[in-house]
Amino acid sequence: MVKNPIVELFLLKRIKMNAAIINIGNEILMGKTINTNLAYLGSELTKLGILAEYAVTIKDEPNAIKQTLQDTWKKYDIVITTGGLGPTEDDLTKAAIANFFGKNQHFDNSIWEHIQKMFAFRNIPIPETNRSQAMVPDDFIPLQNDLGTAPGLLYQEGDYLFFALQGVPSEMKHIFETHIKKIIAKTYPNYKPLHIKTLRTYGIAESRLAELFTLSDLPEGISIAWLPQIGRVDLRFYGTDVRKVEEAADSALNKIHPYVWGYDEESPAEILLSLLLNNFYTLSVAESCTGGLVQKLVTDVPGASNSFLGGVITYTNELKKKILKVSDKVLETKGAVSETCAMQMAEGIKLLTNSTCAISITGIAGPDGGTEKKPVGTVCFGFIAAEKHWSEKQFFTGDREIVRIKAAEFAILTLIKYLQGRYN
Repeated sequence: MVKNPIVELFLLKRIKMNAAIINIGNEILMGKTINTNLAYLGSELTKLGILAEYAVTIKDEPNAIKQTLQDTWKKYDIVITTGGLGPTEDDLTKAAIANFFGKNQHFDNSIWEHIQKMFAFRNIPIPETNRSQAMVPDDFIPLQNDLGTAPGLLYQEGDYLFFALQGVPSEMKHIFETHIKKIIAKTYPNYKPLHIKTLRTYGIAESRLAELFTLSDLPEGISIAWLPQIGRVDLRFYGTDVRKVEEAADSALNKIHPYVWGYDEESPAEILLSLLLNNFYTLSVAESCTGGLVQKLVTDVPGASNSFLGGVITYTNELKKKILKVSDKVLETKGAVSETCAMQMAEGIKLLTNSTCAISITGIAGPDGGTEKKPVGTVCFGFIAAEKHWSEKQFFTGDREIVRIKAAEFAILTLIKYLQGRYN
């Protein structure tokens, strides 16, 4: 069979497709807005097998935009900008993009009709400045934004794709999900996306994971990443061969199974609610130092009400006594931050809600309040799962926010471990 060097070059290029992400926004550079758009786009492109090899945040200024586009256009398969598509005077991105590509702009009546409908639905008048959002650079394709007024924009030359997206995260994600994924699939029909398998672990350090499963254990063409989270570590396998990825993940699972609590994008709260539902259990929560964080994580999951009954935040000792029936003697002799108090809190919320399972948390999140015997980061937990009652004490490092996050996830993951039959 005669090989076609042009075809081979094309296929080789497609094996390593890459992307550049340009986040535009003065508020990001000033630290007033967290750049969640980069994290989302990097993650979603990776799932498609496209490596985000370049990322930069720049101010909404024509020369900065022009220079960055010169640095990226046709040097990467896909270039994506976010931000600067609003109607105000400081949104200069679209004009700068049109100028870079040598395009004039025209007024798009269909976009203007969409904008009018959006304002009519809100029952508010349309500012004249919103007309600018109906301007589209010539040869660009508008991508309708059902969540806002500014459309996304697509420009294509051969296999090279350029997208200009909104800075508002919800709108940007909407355009990516409803338009961009389909456009990429249509442009590169023979391209194989990455298959990704993630093992989510708890109670084992990243360094120990690396000792148990190393790069030499991987099949050819499969890569691995250790992804530390707050208090836990994800182990991710990826490659274009689905079978090899699954084989690598299964091999690792055999070695680290006691530490694996979930897979892929599952959150601890999702796993817990699934286990509760499968066991026909219900849950209630009593919190002190975490201030309702466990309840937030649980109720962030759609359908949480199928298993979660409710909870309380008893921050003061008076409320611990009044609502949860924690005894004066325990508070005087053991203190609010004690396993005995945590256990009475769990029993109190179970009695109050008539739930099958209960979690309680009481501790010292800091930055003040610690003592030599009970330093900042000391957190006590009470657990009830049907007939099983137990308490635990942990010491967490980090600032106030980190301690609270670690405590909330420890509580959820400990109950998961018990319901999975892996609690000693």
